[in-house]
Amino acid sequence: MKFIKTDIPRVTGLYVHIPFCDGKCDYCAFYSVPYDAVLADRLLAALEKELVLSVKEIGVAPAAATIYIGGGTPSILSSAQLERLCDVLKSFVSVSAPVEWTVEMNPGSVTAEKLAVLVRAGVNRISLGAQSFHDGVLKLLGRRHSVADIYRSVERIRLAGVTNIGLDLIAGVPGFGEDVWQDTLEQAIALAPRHVSVYALTDEEGTRLNQAIGRGDTELLSDEAQLAALDAAETVLTAAGYGRYEISNYAQPGFECRHHCECWRGGEYLGIGPAAASHAGMERWTNQPDLAGYLEALEQDRPPPRDRDPLTPALKTMEQIVFGMRMAEGISAETAASCEAVLGRLQAEGLVDLRNRCWMLTPRGRHLADYVAVELLGAVDQQ
Repeated sequence: MKFIKTDIPRVTGLYVHIPFCDGKCDYCAFYSVPYDAVLADRLLAALEKELVLSVKEIGVAPAAATIYIGGGTPSILSSAQLERLCDVLKSFVSVSAPVEWTVEMNPGSVTAEKLAVLVRAGVNRISLGAQSFHDGVLKLLGRRHSVADIYRSVERIRLAGVTNIGLDLIAGVPGFGEDVWQDTLEQAIALAPRHVSVYALTDEEGTRLNQAIGRGDTELLSDEAQLAALDAAETVLTAAGYGRYEISNYAQPGFECRHHCECWRGGEYLGIGPAAASHAGMERWTNQPDLAGYLEALEQDRPPPRDRDPLTPALKTMEQIVFGMRMAEGISAETAASCEAVLGRLQAEGLVDLRNRCWMLTPRGRHLADYVAVELLGAVDQQ
């Protein structure tokens, strides 16, 4: 695979995908495999090889301002494996800029020993997959932790010295009243996280939830009920001082996820690991979700199997517009000039607005963000 080299390195983010977990949640469509210690050791060696190969192929120097380790469940790795992973990644950190280093953790796998390893390495942000503060909801979702585990995990994270904590929550779980969702929001706020992500429960193909819906055993909430749950989250979280800086994300001032913001603004990043995506220069590529193929290739000093998507200047600008519109700051009128006609029509429909020379979604537009994205992407075919 040949990459377009850039004269000035612009890759500022590093994403690492750890595909291991201790079992699939009923709603999860992300690529993952059961944890195996031997396979995990092989993966760590392969990740180092891919990082070295990619830096050489892309032609950029190690200069990540942000690192994000996701999955799967990265915290399922042993303490020794986490330490080895961090040692590899530190070579990619820019010493000239403050680094936001995030690790996703599940409440069932947070230990003081693992946190000590991460903090020593420089990890300063933990994203915790809480999902709900109701044990019945957690059981229905197929989660393997309890509400008590969430509280214990947050306490351990803070005792380890990490104060930048994010909580993930799932809205619109069927079979539970509005009071359960309200209680989850209030308990989350009581823990005073710096960041809260709120995602609507969705029907993803191939998941156990999808199969249950197909059998008629359950059904998702209506669109109106899901939107009401998301609106309730905005009301409660903003009243507590969390700004909705992106459709699904809220943060206390100054604690927006820098890594994700840079990606949404069109920044370039390198992803390593099975199913990890990358964007550099005029290329976008995604490693295939196949751990066996990934290990086989890198153990033979070859890049892993990848799906490659060349970018045109028009498509690259359009992606910046589409993702930028999801953020509260919107996108500048200058950047969006190529699709001004489409935005004008969306403005007439009450979905976007132009304020201070920036296009942004209206409250109604946030409810129909996918429709707005499709309309904007359609403008590429007209150029």
